[in-house]
Amino acid sequence: MEGKRIAVIGAGVCGLVSIKSCLEEGLEPVCYELNSELGGVWVYSNELRPNQGSAVYDCLVTNSSKEMTCFSDFPFPRTTPPYLTHRLYLQYLRNYADHFNLHPYINFNCCVKDIRQAKDFAETGQWEITIQQGGTERVEIFDGVMVCSGMFKDARIPTYPGLDQFQGDVLHSNAFRNGSKYKDKTVLVVGGGHSAGDISVDTSRHANQVYLSMRKGTWVIPRTGLGCVPSDMLGNTRFTNLLPMAIRAFLVTTFASLRVNHAKFGLQSEVPFFKGSQMVNDEIGNRIFCGKIKPKPVISEFTKNGVKFEDGSEINNLDAVIFATGYHLGYKFIDNSIIADSHDELELYKYVFPARLKHSTLAVVGCVAILGANVPVYELQARWAARVLAKKAKLPGPTERVFEVRGRRKRLRENHGRCKTYVPPVPIQEDYANEIGVRPNFTKLLVTNPSLAFKCFFGPTYPTSYRLHGPGSWPGAKKAILDAWGNVIYPTKTRDVAKETRDRKSVV
Repeated sequence: MEGKRIAVIGAGVCGLVSIKSCLEEGLEPVCYELNSELGGVWVYSNELRPNQGSAVYDCLVTNSSKEMTCFSDFPFPRTTPPYLTHRLYLQYLRNYADHFNLHPYINFNCCVKDIRQAKDFAETGQWEITIQQGGTERVEIFDGVMVCSGMFKDARIPTYPGLDQFQGDVLHSNAFRNGSKYKDKTVLVVGGGHSAGDISVDTSRHANQVYLSMRKGTWVIPRTGLGCVPSDMLGNTRFTNLLPMAIRAFLVTTFASLRVNHAKFGLQSEVPFFKGSQMVNDEIGNRIFCGKIKPKPVISEFTKNGVKFEDGSEINNLDAVIFATGYHLGYKFIDNSIIADSHDELELYKYVFPARLKHSTLAVVGCVAILGANVPVYELQARWAARVLAKKAKLPGPTERVFEVRGRRKRLRENHGRCKTYVPPVPIQEDYANEIGVRPNFTKLLVTNPSLAFKCFFGPTYPTSYRLHGPGSWPGAKKAILDAWGNVIYPTKTRDVAKETRDRKSVV
């Protein structure tokens, strides 16, 4: 193959879709994966692997439904359940790599030690990469780089008075695998996000008592929505994202409160939905209701055998504390002036391209947290980045890019008080789709296929809608959109209730 050589760092979700996007644009991808198999964070191991940041645990189930979290031209099989265990999702990634023949482009057991501008970067825009493999190091030159190794590297454990004196077990959620280790013990989980909820629920099935400490409470969203429809298929539509923020916040908090009375269960968030923590969880309310989980406020200090909280309450004879408190941003193989190690200093144009570089030949895929399905956003990032690297799409100059970054920072600080936040999926997907030229043309659709236009606008924002036309269009996109609702229902109807009813009536 002839074309620009593009280094792809990592063979997880972002890396796989970046390899494929490069191939679609006539580029030559060379992927370096630290481990011996593809899948990234979705590869389960009993112990943390070297240099691993975030990790999956036994009870992990996707927070987004299969129709909303699939790749845009590779839907899940009809028989796949609406939500997936981590094992099912890893198999899906393997199938994706097999289907698009991505394996030949992946170099396993390769550690990227350093990425820096080549000596002639000012003229060529090339990059010099140091790779360690089998005990030896080598340096290679690339025309472009797609960093797909994930933004969550170093586990974040807050500091508290007395924590260093606490004699029980202390670990971060990335080292948690299942709750059976805590049989008949007293456990404190710290955090208000998805992992905190999963770990609390799983551990509560084995422990004597589980406590959940949150800084400002959380909003609990069930996977199962009204009418047993996946909740993300109800909420993430193009229509609802045109509604004023106040109305959207009212709708989502009303929906959340139908299943869980946040105030009565001690989960009530101190801040509005789009500014606070969210927890996708179907079981935590029941575990609180039966007393196995007890929410607690902010920790004030640890003691030798327990913990005290800001409301004056305390727990004695505490056996373990599990911190589900997130991660520090980190891309250790590249200079901080290019990819900063804090959200306050990170300067990525539209979360993808370093804003100040003269040549836009390096892209970061997956450096944004999404309030919904991550995969469709990361895929669109990869498709856009590949087109820019292939010089089929053009970016504004450094001045305009820095202006975008500063404006976004200002809005985030004004609305959320910080730069790090979760981004709603639909607006950012539509923005990337505009850049690529694949955003659905509703004027045209209304004329050629009104039914499809209606489904795409008022229905879920399926990833497949970004394959209807434009670069990389897929002939199967229309059918995938029309079949989506049936695909959600099909795998759960393993008992034909209507047939049984007819059979009984015929006997009578």
